[in-house]
Amino acid sequence: MSKPSKTLVVEPATREKVTPRLAIILCCLFLGTGITEASSVYVLPLTIELFTQNPAYIFLILSLNPFFGIIAQPLAGLISDRIWTPLGRRAFLMIISAPIVAIALVFLPFAAALWHVILLVIFIQFFQDILYGSDQPLLADLVPPEQRTTMLGLVKGFENVGFLLVLYVGMSIVADYRIENGDARYGLPMYFIAAAAQIALVMVPAFFLKERRIVPNTRSRLTPLSYIRDFVGQPMLLRIACSYMIRSFSRTAIVGSVALYATNTLGFGEDQVGMSWGVMPFVALALGVPLGLLVERFAKHRALQVGYLIVIAACILGYTAHTPLALAGVALVFGCGDVILEITHKAFMSDRYPADKIGQLTGAVNIFHAVGRTSSLIFVGFLVKWLNPSADSSGTDAVATTDYSVIWVIGTIAAIGGILLMNTVRDYRHEARLADT
Repeated sequence: MSKPSKTLVVEPATREKVTPRLAIILCCLFLGTGITEASSVYVLPLTIELFTQNPAYIFLILSLNPFFGIIAQPLAGLISDRIWTPLGRRAFLMIISAPIVAIALVFLPFAAALWHVILLVIFIQFFQDILYGSDQPLLADLVPPEQRTTMLGLVKGFENVGFLLVLYVGMSIVADYRIENGDARYGLPMYFIAAAAQIALVMVPAFFLKERRIVPNTRSRLTPLSYIRDFVGQPMLLRIACSYMIRSFSRTAIVGSVALYATNTLGFGEDQVGMSWGVMPFVALALGVPLGLLVERFAKHRALQVGYLIVIAACILGYTAHTPLALAGVALVFGCGDVILEITHKAFMSDRYPADKIGQLTGAVNIFHAVGRTSSLIFVGFLVKWLNPSADSSGTDAVATTDYSVIWVIGTIAAIGGILLMNTVRDYRHEARLADT
């Protein structure tokens, strides 16, 4: 292997260490978006199921989330790179988007028809994706490379606190509310909590970000061709982004379907789903920072391969799990692999972002992530429908139980592809660090 050139190591946007104040604000932002995302992943599918039990329809509606990510996240990255307001650039978009998401969440439990749900989901997911396209570049904007895996572990830990709150507390509240009120206004307490989190944990902290203005080295006219050229011109970024897409496909097949798998295939109640799968975000909360520190010592493509191997082990266990305790064990293993992949992928890609194009390149990478999620949801929905021809296509009175166990097979095959792709990648910053020692 040739010695890495110093020119391949991109100069970061900052070398200043993260202050406790900044760390708290970033954790709040990720906690708030995490609560909304968890509600979309675990409560929304069950809400849609009240209107249709056709797996293809359910997953097509769920795919609106990542589909809008293909548009909204790159748009947010581009705009926030090129604007400056008294409130900052990323913060400005977050302050606008968070209350729109909150309002749509408040109306969601009052939807009286499937088209009402679809319309509200469009608003929620489009502006939630604007939030993701705004807060994710902040880690490359404000955190030096040496602290990124650690800070990613920390903020992902808080994001998973949001998932824990939804799974352990929210799902129990949803189950109790359904016992008392039936299917009317299903999920109302959880949707209201998520709306409040958007205001208190996203919009308000964004006012205090105090972003630094980045003066671009060059600012030529942006065209579709130059957008692609800027992306593929960063060494290894295209391959890492392709791996990110594979990881997104594999993860979405599991996490995006586990609530339906548990309630339909295994016959669990909402509270049992929360108590069993809630172990997964707990792993990220407990191990995010330690794993972030550990991953920084190794070549990141090797760390990603280890993460994929752990996900494969979890999928094998998941295929045979039939009790809440067994599913909790699967969540434990899956959570370990998932947190390694999350913190390593994002830190690895951020090493390739020039300071004046962080939002643009983050948005481009998010297209890969969104394509992975969208294609996974559509593929899983139609495959499950094909494997369960008796699944109800017109109403909500399905007689046969829908079997979602194929999600574990899909997750395994995709993870194997990720391992193979990582054999073609190099970690230039790690190689340069070794060369200096």
